[in-house]
Amino acid sequence: MTVAIALRPEAAILGPTVALSDFAIDTGRHVPEAVRLLIRTCLLDFIGIAAFSGRFADSSASFRAFLDLDPAVGPTTVIGDERTYSAPYAALLNGAFAHSMDFDDTNGAAALHPGAPVIAAALAQAERLGSSGSALIDAVAVGYEVCCRVGGGLTTAGYDRGFHMTSVAGIFGAVAAAGRLAGVSARVMENAFGLALSRAAGSMQYLANGAWNKRLHPGFAAQDALVCLVMAQAGAVGASEALEGKQGLLHTHTEAPDPDAITRDLGQVWVTLDTALKPYPSCRLTHSAVDAALALRERVPADQRGACRLEVRLSPTAFKIVGEPSPNKLAARNIVDGQFSAYFQTAIAWLDGQPTWTMYERVGDAAVDAMAARIAIVSDPSVLRLGCVVKVEAPDGPLSLTVLNPLGEPDSPMLWPAALEKFRGLAEPVFGPAGAAAISQAVAGLPGLADVRDLTQLLRG
Repeated sequence: MTVAIALRPEAAILGPTVALSDFAIDTGRHVPEAVRLLIRTCLLDFIGIAAFSGRFADSSASFRAFLDLDPAVGPTTVIGDERTYSAPYAALLNGAFAHSMDFDDTNGAAALHPGAPVIAAALAQAERLGSSGSALIDAVAVGYEVCCRVGGGLTTAGYDRGFHMTSVAGIFGAVAAAGRLAGVSARVMENAFGLALSRAAGSMQYLANGAWNKRLHPGFAAQDALVCLVMAQAGAVGASEALEGKQGLLHTHTEAPDPDAITRDLGQVWVTLDTALKPYPSCRLTHSAVDAALALRERVPADQRGACRLEVRLSPTAFKIVGEPSPNKLAARNIVDGQFSAYFQTAIAWLDGQPTWTMYERVGDAAVDAMAARIAIVSDPSVLRLGCVVKVEAPDGPLSLTVLNPLGEPDSPMLWPAALEKFRGLAEPVFGPAGAAAISQAVAGLPGLADVRDLTQLLRG
């Protein structure tokens, strides 16, 4: 995918911050069609997840508590809500709701979720400005690319330092998308990036007790992105070299940065195309084990499955996040525990089949805990980051399956028909079949929409 980009002369000297600033403002009308189609699919996915989560997730009521501080009605939409909000608060809630189920899109190259922070900020900005559907698509595409390239520059070693890359990199993608919609200059974009540096955050400590911090991270990033951008538009000066500077993001938020990943083939290769939609509402690092368990269980009679023992070999990165034998992974006791436990996810897939949101009703179930206790998880450097090897000790003999990449990755993508089926399952309980159909038709026709508010009106419950 080749795109001509007019970088400022100093971009080669100042590095990735300036390069991304120039990219964000100069490429909106040159986004490849394959990227634009993917973005529409991701937007449909985002809407369905946010609608369902906002209505049914256990954390959503508490996330709305800020209304005690700011009860005024604003001009922007929170998906599934009748009332409207100020743009920063709409971005906060939409970003949080889109991530609460851990069902939102992931980018394998960057090891993060780009959609929740980027779309949340862009949708609020587009509605506030009355942007066209085509402008929204291009802005979200630019935001995804910036987010994923910053994530690639941080590498998975950012997790080793204890940071959640979705929000750390996501705020920069959210700034890029919102700034693109506002038509800001590269200088304003660079200043907004500099301000965003001071808001780039998100701790992995939530794993200790299954806390809801993670669900809020992309919402915080989207909210802060809009605030940083409007300040930069008003003349606020942000830190220079926000990414590569001595105290910049690549030095403070990761153990092993890769600055070249941010600018390598920028505009020539779109790493956004490595983005995948999820088939299961759980951490992406559990999905290859789920895929393997679903395939292997068909080769074992139902009445023998509970007597089997499983060995799951994961990459070291996956093992650290979903495979370590900590008490809340060995026996999940809340939804977040279950989302980040390869023991729970594999046990559910092995016993019940296709995992859906209702699997979390089985948290604490004795049969699931007993099956999880029969699963051994091993860290194996030979396994690809998203892959796995699953071995089964079955009564009729051993079984084994290697999964290189989970379903939904670019080598087995979830295209529009599958995404639409997923969307219907999430959106129809909120909007009804007719309402969900109207929304999906509007998203499909987004390139021809003169004002994105024709879509956002449909998103109100």
